[in-house]
Amino acid sequence: MNKNDDFLIPEGYSGRILTGNYTVELKKRVADLLDIYHAFEKTGNPAMPYVSAWREEEMKIWYEFAGSRFVGLMDCKVGELADVLRESVKDRIIYRHPDTDASIEKKVYSSSELMAERKTLREEGRKEGIDAVYKISRNKTKSIWLKDVATVETFKKDRISLSLGCLTVVTKEMKAEEERLERERLQVILEMAGAVCHELNQPMQAISGYSENLALNVKKDDPLYSKLKKIMELAQAMGDITGKLMKITRYETKDYVRGIKIIDIDKSSGRNT
Repeated sequence: MNKNDDFLIPEGYSGRILTGNYTVELKKRVADLLDIYHAFEKTGNPAMPYVSAWREEEMKIWYEFAGSRFVGLMDCKVGELADVLRESVKDRIIYRHPDTDASIEKKVYSSSELMAERKTLREEGRKEGIDAVYKISRNKTKSIWLKDVATVETFKKDRISLSLGCLTVVTKEMKAEEERLERERLQVILEMAGAVCHELNQPMQAISGYSENLALNVKKDDPLYSKLKKIMELAQAMGDITGKLMKITRYETKDYVRGIKIIDIDKSSGRNT
């Protein structure tokens, strides 16, 4: 270890505060945290502690400390960790814990939305409890989910904020949650399909019956006959669609227009016609 302004600098330290022009109060806090988190790592606990920091005017974070499992997971150096993590986050779910008796609020942010809301989220983190779950994809490997629970401390004289957090891998839990949501979506689809089919069947049967009766009384060379045949074909096609809806067994989507997705009836019903 090296010594700087009466604070020991741990080997491998890549932060900025202990070697920078900051107040003794801030340096002491960071030095104490480093001692605590290094000791925590020696316990073998699977959680991944970290201390991140940022200047108020820049809002660009760096890490004063990051657990070895965290660094290994991201496969980079500590000094690169903030940039690598930011580039690897595909989705982030924010859970707000208001002081009132209101229920926990959940919101999903895409990577682009997260960048736009970063400052707002940090400000809210000081005022109320916010937990986050990140979906991480690194080096084209399978995605993993990390839960982030942190508190924020602000040092006004230095215009520096610290985030004292701990990451845990919750991939199994998030996959279970996704499966639960998938089942709920499928149940909604099945209920909707049943209601739609019930409402459509009677008018379709009536249209088909009326057109067939009319066709019996019209000669085949009559221009009206071809139109009646077309009506019967369209009624049959609608009947095929309702039949597929009633056979939906899974949740499948397809691209529609401008990034909008819709239910793929054929795949969801097990028919790929």
